[in-house]
Amino acid sequence: MENPTDENLKNQVNQFRNSSKSNEDIFQQIEKIWRLSSRAAVISKIDDNKTTEFLDKFFIDVPVKRFSTPLWLKGLAASLLIATLSYWIFSSKTEDINQLNKTTIANEIDTVNLVDGSIVIMAENSALTYPDKFDDSVREISLLRGKAFFKVAKNSEKPFTVILNKSKVSVLGTSFNISAHSDKIDLDVKTGKVSFSPYKGGTTLVLTAGQALSYDIAKSQIVSKNSQNSDAWLTKELIFVDTPLEEVCEQLTKYYNQEIKLEHTKKIVKKFNATFRGEELNDVLSLLKATYNLKIEKSENHVLLRITN
Repeated sequence: MENPTDENLKNQVNQFRNSSKSNEDIFQQIEKIWRLSSRAAVISKIDDNKTTEFLDKFFIDVPVKRFSTPLWLKGLAASLLIATLSYWIFSSKTEDINQLNKTTIANEIDTVNLVDGSIVIMAENSALTYPDKFDDSVREISLLRGKAFFKVAKNSEKPFTVILNKSKVSVLGTSFNISAHSDKIDLDVKTGKVSFSPYKGGTTLVLTAGQALSYDIAKSQIVSKNSQNSDAWLTKELIFVDTPLEEVCEQLTKYYNQEIKLEHTKKIVKKFNATFRGEELNDVLSLLKATYNLKIEKSENHVLLRITN
């Protein structure tokens, strides 16, 4: 079970299972305990004295019937004993931590209140996994997909970590916005300070309030940028301050869920400054048209902006 790719071991195990029904029953019991043992404590958490007391009761003098045992089964028996003891001891001294799942559908925004006082506001079409209680060392949850705004309760002794596939964000207490997709992660810090680790062994970046980044997962590339409108889905407000037109189009695409492309043949110097609160896309496009002298072409799938002079 620990090395399922070893064909030799696999054949021996299958031979053992197929030889009798009792052997198959033994295998099923072993497999069940093996899976349960994944919840066992790490060795450092095991109480040595309690383990000794348990072993004294466990090993009693009984008649032993001698028989020949395959080497792989002896090793499995030893591993099984360790796994069983670990699981028994750990279960006897700690309460179970249950993993909860929360998902949102289209046009739904929902809030999750964590046991430590932290708040997660989920955007539409998002999925989150979190425990009903945190252990003694860390506060860890997983954003499986979509967007979420995190307002983390401060605890200097227990970091708060958001797992994003192979990436993670860690903080002590702050607020930030994450957009997680299969090909990209966007992180935007509103208050405090956070650290971002793109993958195990990768360089960790520290961001402070007003900073943001985009991480291209396939290319393993990180682009730093200023914080702007990452939580517009929540506030229903778009604020542009000296924003390049290309960036304006990208942010409008995300907010209105309609692709907005810019086509131009010369460098655009003028930056865009405006605030929108709940406006329709057509109202925003009308202001862009007047500001940049644009020609706007609409189709079912996208909007094309052209600089006319």
